[in-house]
Amino acid sequence: MTIQSRKTTKFLLAAVLPLALAACVETGGSSSGPAVDVSETNAVIGMLGGGCKNRVSQQFGVPNSDLTVRPGATLQQAINSGSMSAADLRRTGASFDWEVAGRGARGYCNVDGSGRVTEFQQW
Repeated sequence: MTIQSRKTTKFLLAAVLPLALAACVETGGSSSGPAVDVSETNAVIGMLGGGCKNRVSQQFGVPNSDLTVRPGATLQQAINSGSMSAADLRRTGASFDWEVAGRGARGYCNVDGSGRVTEFQQW
Protein backbone atom coordinates (compact mmCIF):
# COMPACT_ATOMS: atom_id res chain seq x y z
CA MET A 1 0.00 0.00 0.00
CA THR A 2 1.44 3.37 -0.99
CA ILE A 3 1.51 6.41 1.24
CA GLN A 4 -1.09 8.13 -0.97
CA SER A 5 -3.49 5.18 -0.79
CA ARG A 6 -3.11 5.04 3.02
CA LYS A 7 -3.92 8.76 3.23
CA THR A 8 -6.95 8.25 0.98
CA THR A 9 -8.14 5.33 3.11
CA LYS A 10 -7.76 7.35 6.32
CA PHE A 11 -9.58 10.30 4.76
CA LEU A 12 -12.46 8.11 3.58
CA LEU A 13 -12.70 6.43 6.98
CA ALA A 14 -12.75 9.83 8.71
CA ALA A 15 -15.49 11.02 6.34
CA VAL A 16 -17.69 7.92 6.53
CA LEU A 17 -17.32 6.87 10.17
CA PRO A 18 -19.44 9.71 11.66
CA LEU A 19 -22.23 8.94 9.20
CA ALA A 20 -22.09 5.25 10.04
CA LEU A 21 -22.20 6.00 13.77
CA ALA A 22 -25.09 8.41 13.33
CA ALA A 23 -27.05 5.68 11.57
CA CYS A 24 -26.74 3.51 14.69
CA VAL A 25 -28.30 6.06 17.06
CA GLU A 26 -31.99 6.61 17.62
CA THR A 27 -33.37 10.05 18.28
CA GLY A 28 -34.44 10.37 21.90
CA GLY A 29 -38.08 11.19 22.48
CA SER A 30 -38.78 11.72 18.82
CA SER A 31 -41.70 10.05 17.14
CA SER A 32 -39.95 10.32 13.79
CA GLY A 33 -38.11 7.02 14.18
CA PRO A 34 -34.51 5.87 14.06
CA ALA A 35 -31.35 7.57 12.87
CA VAL A 36 -32.25 7.28 9.22
CA ASP A 37 -34.32 10.37 10.00
CA VAL A 38 -31.30 11.96 11.72
CA SER A 39 -29.18 11.59 8.60
CA GLU A 40 -32.05 12.88 6.45
CA THR A 41 -32.47 15.84 8.79
CA ASN A 42 -28.74 16.54 8.59
CA ALA A 43 -28.89 16.38 4.80
CA VAL A 44 -31.76 18.91 4.72
CA ILE A 45 -29.88 21.19 7.13
CA GLY A 46 -26.87 21.00 4.81
CA MET A 47 -29.02 21.84 1.79
CA LEU A 48 -30.69 24.77 3.53
CA GLY A 49 -27.36 26.03 4.89
CA GLY A 50 -25.98 25.84 1.35
CA GLY A 51 -28.57 28.40 0.25
CA CYS A 52 -27.36 30.78 2.94
CA LYS A 53 -23.71 30.09 2.11
CA ASN A 54 -24.30 30.83 -1.58
CA ARG A 55 -25.95 34.15 -0.71
CA VAL A 56 -23.03 35.19 1.53
CA SER A 57 -20.52 34.13 -1.13
CA GLN A 58 -22.32 36.24 -3.74
CA GLN A 59 -22.67 39.21 -1.38
CA PHE A 60 -18.95 39.37 -0.55
CA GLY A 61 -17.44 37.79 -3.66
CA VAL A 62 -15.44 35.26 -1.65
CA PRO A 63 -14.98 31.51 -2.06
CA ASN A 64 -16.94 29.12 0.14
CA SER A 65 -13.72 28.21 1.94
CA ASP A 66 -13.71 31.70 3.52
CA LEU A 67 -17.24 31.29 4.92
CA THR A 68 -18.62 29.69 8.05
CA VAL A 69 -22.33 28.94 8.12
CA ARG A 70 -23.86 27.15 11.10
CA PRO A 71 -27.39 26.53 12.36
CA GLY A 72 -28.80 29.36 14.47
CA ALA A 73 -29.23 28.84 18.23
CA THR A 74 -32.92 27.91 18.07
CA LEU A 75 -32.36 25.43 15.26
CA GLN A 76 -29.37 23.97 17.09
CA GLN A 77 -31.49 23.42 20.23
CA ALA A 78 -34.18 21.69 18.18
CA ILE A 79 -31.58 19.48 16.50
CA ASN A 80 -29.98 18.55 19.82
CA SER A 81 -33.33 17.69 21.40
CA GLY A 82 -34.43 15.67 18.40
CA SER A 83 -37.59 17.74 18.04
CA MET A 84 -36.87 18.92 14.48
CA SER A 85 -37.36 16.50 11.59
CA ALA A 86 -36.46 16.80 7.92
CA ALA A 87 -40.17 17.26 7.16
CA ASP A 88 -40.35 20.11 9.69
CA LEU A 89 -37.37 21.81 8.07
CA ARG A 90 -38.86 21.47 4.60
CA ARG A 91 -42.10 22.99 5.88
CA THR A 92 -40.71 25.87 7.95
CA GLY A 93 -37.18 26.53 6.72
CA ALA A 94 -34.35 27.46 9.09
CA SER A 95 -32.09 30.22 10.34
CA PHE A 96 -28.30 30.17 10.02
CA ASP A 97 -25.53 32.33 11.43
CA TRP A 98 -22.72 33.20 9.01
CA GLU A 99 -19.26 34.76 9.13
CA VAL A 100 -16.70 35.75 6.50
CA ALA A 101 -13.11 35.01 7.54
CA GLY A 102 -10.76 37.98 7.58
CA ARG A 103 -13.47 40.55 6.93
CA GLY A 104 -15.19 40.82 10.30
CA ALA A 105 -18.51 40.42 8.50
CA ARG A 106 -21.16 38.32 10.19
CA GLY A 107 -24.89 38.01 10.43
CA TYR A 108 -27.71 35.57 9.83
CA CYS A 109 -30.00 34.46 7.07
CA ASN A 110 -33.34 32.75 7.12
CA VAL A 111 -34.15 30.32 4.35
CA ASP A 112 -37.40 28.70 3.33
CA GLY A 113 -37.83 24.93 3.05
CA SER A 114 -36.32 24.83 -0.42
CA GLY A 115 -33.17 26.77 0.49
CA ARG A 116 -34.16 30.21 -0.85
CA VAL A 117 -33.00 33.08 1.33
CA THR A 118 -35.99 34.97 2.72
CA GLU A 119 -34.07 37.29 5.06
CA PHE A 120 -30.42 38.33 5.06
CA GLN A 121 -28.95 40.45 7.86
CA GLN A 122 -25.41 41.64 8.47
CA TRP A 123 -24.04 43.26 11.62
